[in-house]
Amino acid sequence: MNNFSLDKKIFLITGTSKGIGRYLAEYYLKDGNYVIGCSRSKSDLVNDKYTHFEKDVANETDVLEIFRFIRKHYKRIDVLINNAAINPRILTAGLLPYKMIEDTYKVNVYAPMIFCREAIKLMSRKKYGRIINMSSMAVKHEVRGESLYTSTKSAITAYTNVISKEIYDYGITANVIAPSAIPTDLSAKIDQEALQEVLSRNAIKSLGEMKDVSNAIDFVISEDSSSITGQVIYLGGV
Repeated sequence: MNNFSLDKKIFLITGTSKGIGRYLAEYYLKDGNYVIGCSRSKSDLVNDKYTHFEKDVANETDVLEIFRFIRKHYKRIDVLINNAAINPRILTAGLLPYKMIEDTYKVNVYAPMIFCREAIKLMSRKKYGRIINMSSMAVKHEVRGESLYTSTKSAITAYTNVISKEIYDYGITANVIAPSAIPTDLSAKIDQEALQEVLSRNAIKSLGEMKDVSNAIDFVISEDSSSITGQVIYLGGV
């Protein structure tokens, strides 16, 4: 692993056991890049250039273990994609249990902040890095019953905008990609009638595709996109 190709990028992607994270891991592996993935569950993704950690992204000790591995074997990280997120269920604000609030913020806000903190330390050494934090169309649409999930995505959007100003002098950019609804296990758990109502507010009223996400990420992580930072890219005509 210490003999990895220097002309390929090293990606760290959270939530790679399924959904968008799994797709992105496979997508960037196809180009010969190295991908470190993590999730709370095991992964059956097999590739010589893929390393999977079965860890809790909201546990700082687990996250630090992942970064120790990266420093030992790669000594750098080029792209961080904070993809892991949970959306427990649609529930009005007056009914939200404290434990649900705590768990959702740990995964959707605390975890990306920890990953960003550690990635910035590594990226700043090489004066290069690309950070992508995933958001959602929910931030724009402000859907009833989604105050918890939406507030977490709003928080990470504001966080990204601020850190983009802190890290640019170190050659690092930070942007937000906010997809429309895409067929995943997460979107399947949402009331489909309610989902269609929200989609009807978009310019593109159908479900999005995985390639929409990778196309947007390709743009912001390009070597030629060094001036693209602190941006929120909504997909689907939100």
